[in-house]
Amino acid sequence: MNQSNAGTAKINPRSSGFINNEVYRKHTSERSLADEAGELQRCMQLGVATENVSPIRLVDFDAVTNTLTTERVHGDELFHTLWNATYLLGRLRGHRLNDPQTIFSRVGELGQWLALYHRTSASHDADNSKAAWLLHATERKIRDIRQEKLLPERLLNKIETRFLPVLEKLNTRTFLAENGAFVCRVHGDFIVYNVLIDQNRQLHVVDFGDTRVSGNYEDVTRMYSSLYAITDTNRTRRRRLGHLPSVFLNGYGLSMQATETPYFKCNMAYNYLTHLEGQHYMRDLLSWNSNIEMSQITRAGMRWIKRQL
Repeated sequence: MNQSNAGTAKINPRSSGFINNEVYRKHTSERSLADEAGELQRCMQLGVATENVSPIRLVDFDAVTNTLTTERVHGDELFHTLWNATYLLGRLRGHRLNDPQTIFSRVGELGQWLALYHRTSASHDADNSKAAWLLHATERKIRDIRQEKLLPERLLNKIETRFLPVLEKLNTRTFLAENGAFVCRVHGDFIVYNVLIDQNRQLHVVDFGDTRVSGNYEDVTRMYSSLYAITDTNRTRRRRLGHLPSVFLNGYGLSMQATETPYFKCNMAYNYLTHLEGQHYMRDLLSWNSNIEMSQITRAGMRWIKRQL
């Protein structure tokens, strides 16, 4: 959700919104926005914020019209801040990665914020079934990709053999703890597109529409995998942004050893398969430039998956 253009309608497959100089209003007839409003209210009541990172501020929720109103952020997606300044066309258009040390610091603090958010609801004794959705979701994802012939059958067979037996262990009580993970409330779509950076380099986390109870690595790997894929798309990004994924992870309180755990890797694989499928279904809705972006990130994700096989 980009809130940088005042007075323009924003439409996606699940909701539509309107921005003015002060607020962003979102409405949908497909699902209630009450849970999202409730989660924003919970974060405000608990003070889930760090010095430079906070959830978007809830202004109002109208249950009758199912309209969620939040503050307007004068800024851009963290994704575009990183992406536009690190490829030739973007630089020719005048985009610059100004004050990269501050950007790195903010990404580390974003990890700190996520750890704080998870700690408000962490449960190490909860039923692992709350995280077991990943097994069935991955099975469905592979089936849909097979049906659309988005990947060769031989590669899909290897993916199934590599990841599905691991995911079946989600039904055991000790699996999450053995992987350094736990059950908590998760954002559910914690990616660089859903973090806005304003003119003062403050970060605002938006779009809590998928919040639910799950394994904490769901959020961690969403952000880590998106940062990793961005840095792996060209030589300039590898040189200038290559440490960003580990900066985020360290901010959360995890070492790079966490990326080698089976649960972390299964989440990573699911994220990249989701991106592959999303690129396929959204190709006719996106601009030429956005399709190029998605293609590059998808290729980076598939390179990661193939290295795991």
